[in-house]
Amino acid sequence: MKRMLLLTAALMFAGAGQVLAQDTVIVEVPQPARDYVIANPSEDIIVDEDIAVGTAIPEDVELVPIPDSPDYSYVYVKKQPVIVSTKDRKVVYLSN
Repeated sequence: MKRMLLLTAALMFAGAGQVLAQDTVIVEVPQPARDYVIANPSEDIIVDEDIAVGTAIPEDVELVPIPDSPDYSYVYVKKQPVIVSTKDRKVVYLSN
């Protein structure tokens, strides 16, 4: 009986984790786009807020387009490339 209770509890927690995981959308930026951004750094910009995946880059910041990847643009913040969705200016990739 204890095993059945523990198994049921474990399955409930596993299911809850799956529900939470659905809130996070992961965008796979094409490797050629990432290679282009690294090979073609832009001037650093200053942003007052912390940059994280999902953060929108302010409208007054000029984004640099990525040739052959019109869905993405980029900027450099603190000498690190930041790739954003051109459509909504949200960060989709941060280089570590």
